[in-house]
Amino acid sequence: MSGGFPYDFHTVEAIKNKISKQIADVKEHICYGVETESQLMYARGRLSGLETLLQDIKNLHKEDNDGTIDKT
Repeated sequence: MSGGFPYDFHTVEAIKNKISKQIADVKEHICYGVETESQLMYARGRLSGLETLLQDIKNLHKEDNDGTIDKT
């Protein structure tokens, strides 16, 4: 590894799976558990943050594997 992402494949997959589970939980909460506008805004911010984190991890891992940056 070239210093970009210092974790093995299984660790990265475990992290991505945990974040994906949290994203699913937040989406479910938005659909069924939000009672106030402030709760909705908090949940949307959390969802956005988790999705950004997941994408950043994917990009770092991809960059570390092949030396390129994937913008998807």
